[in-house]
Amino acid sequence: MKESTDNPWKMMAIAGMVGLEVVFLAVGGSWLGWLLDERWHTRPVLLVTGMLLGFILGIASVVYTIKALLRE
Repeated sequence: MKESTDNPWKMMAIAGMVGLEVVFLAVGGSWLGWLLDERWHTRPVLLVTGMLLGFILGIASVVYTIKALLRE
């Protein structure tokens, strides 16, 4: 990981990638929850559930990504 931390642009790209992973998964979970809410008329239960699951998956993805980068 020493080589990765020498380049500030690479570190900024990693930080941006990690942030986008969390945001995209949270938004995707929210969108899917909203669609299911509309279909099954359970508003806002599935929206909130989808958002929370998306956020949890985003955090898990960040942990996996950082572990992979630390192995390099």
